Amino acid sequence: MFYQKFRASIKLKNIVGYVNEFNHLITSKQSKNEQLQHKLQILVSNFCMEKLPRSANVFGDISGRKFERIPMNEREQKEEKFQDTEAHVPRRLKPSLGQYAKMIKSHISKNDLNSALQVLDLMKENRDKPTMYLYNLLLYGLAKQGDIKQCFSLYNKAKKYGLQPNAATYTSLFNACALSDNSEVALKHLNRLRKSLYEWQFLLNDAHYNVMVKAYSWHGQIVKAFQLVDEMRDRRIPIGEITYNSLFHGAISDKKAGMRHALIVWHLMRMKNIKPSLITYNLLLRAIRDTNLGNLKSDDVLLSGFDQTRISVLEGEKPDLLASPPTLSTLLSMEKEQNIMQRDTDVTVQKSVNLNDVLIRNRLILFGGVEGFLNRMSNDGIIPNIKTITLLLDLIPNTISAENILIKTAEEKNIKLDIDFFNMLIKRRSIRFDYKAAKEVISIAEKKGLSPNIMTFGVLALGCQELMQAQEFLEGIEVFGYKPNSVIIGTLVDTACHKKNFGYLLFMMRYMTENRTRPTAQTIEIVKKFSEELPKIKKLKATSKYRYRKLKCLEDNIEKFKKQYPKWQKLIKE
Repeated sequence: MFYQKFRASIKLKNIVGYVNEFNHLITSKQSKNEQLQHKLQILVSNFCMEKLPRSANVFGDISGRKFERIPMNEREQKEEKFQDTEAHVPRRLKPSLGQYAKMIKSHISKNDLNSALQVLDLMKENRDKPTMYLYNLLLYGLAKQGDIKQCFSLYNKAKKYGLQPNAATYTSLFNACALSDNSEVALKHLNRLRKSLYEWQFLLNDAHYNVMVKAYSWHGQIVKAFQLVDEMRDRRIPIGEITYNSLFHGAISDKKAGMRHALIVWHLMRMKNIKPSLITYNLLLRAIRDTNLGNLKSDDVLLSGFDQTRISVLEGEKPDLLASPPTLSTLLSMEKEQNIMQRDTDVTVQKSVNLNDVLIRNRLILFGGVEGFLNRMSNDGIIPNIKTITLLLDLIPNTISAENILIKTAEEKNIKLDIDFFNMLIKRRSIRFDYKAAKEVISIAEKKGLSPNIMTFGVLALGCQELMQAQEFLEGIEVFGYKPNSVIIGTLVDTACHKKNFGYLLFMMRYMTENRTRPTAQTIEIVKKFSEELPKIKKLKATSKYRYRKLKCLEDNIEKFKKQYPKWQKLIKE
């Protein structure tokens, strides 16, 4: 009995507790609602143009009041218009950011930059925001084409959309300046961008410096290129082979004293124990071929403060400015003719000798000759390629013996010569009027399993000095399945005009009309100039000791040309 009463009292207390807790929740909720309503009234009163009534519980008093309308800005209007007018594309039907990137890469690999740029338009249609990575891909492709205008336009557009450019962005912009054809515009943008990065205190890395050195070097600003390398050294940024190769480009741009700069770069690499590559050696050969030594003379120090770079004059040594220390020879006389390539490394050097004169006579004589240069490459573990041999062809003495030794050297080093090398050899021999030796090159190429191309016939045309040779040459082209182009025809016409061979010239004019070969503007000008000089030719021949038959033949040819020339002019205009 007692237990049942005790249990009932406990239940009653619990019920009373629940009721009190429920009443407390209701009252607290009402107080919160009143507080929220009070805050809303304050918020509304800030935007309302009329004062609120004293009692907000009267229904209908607030509905008639006027509120101030705040106009939207231009960006908000565009967004609202876009939301209202454009259809929303489901996510599953749109490409992902990775797929957009693959599309851009595919177009860039095909050199289709217009299609790559259209990917941005596709993203806009799909309501996708491009990332800086996608912009960097486009900048990379445009920079390879040297398109400065388009690159900086994309760069500014990315910044306008709130994207943050990174290190790769500036590398592409510098590279666009380096590869541009317009030096004035490129240097203007390059200097401006470089100044901006310094003002922003943007941290430049080795890639930025290397591409800037390349840009200044390729546009002939060799002094600024060296200044950048000094800046890299001061900032303790590693200077490697790529940087030095860029400096070689700068040296090549200076035709008067570029070889001196190239020697400075070469000895800097040697002092820093940086191993040259095949690219380095090929650039060095370009510098030897295209530039001079400036005012360099014996006993000069190439690197200030480093006596080991002083040019010393030794007796009984081959001259080699690439050695450490650089040396010149005092043994043999310069007046001795150097005809064979193995003997082209001995030269007398006196204080009064101009080294540029020695360099012009034989480009490799001061650098160990061909044999010494190739041995130096071998000691560095560098295997020459076809480009190396082609560059050496421009540097060796202009003799058959030197050319044959170079071909033999290539065979010994297992370098496969291509038809382009032999085309250059044919042109080289034709320019020195050794047409017989030029034709022999064809048999050498055929022994190596090479077939002539249209360029081969273009250089062989230089050797067609007579009408019969031209006829045989044109028949040979057709046998190989080629058709003479306007350049080959122009070479033959130029030879006929130069030789004043009317039969040769009339044959070529008929050949062009029969085969409907359109001459170049240069060829038309050559024939026009020849026609204007006909009175001088006739007068010159008449006063010479020519027999009557030859004089009569000349007059007949002139008449034939006068009749044929107007017809030929009409046919080439059709």
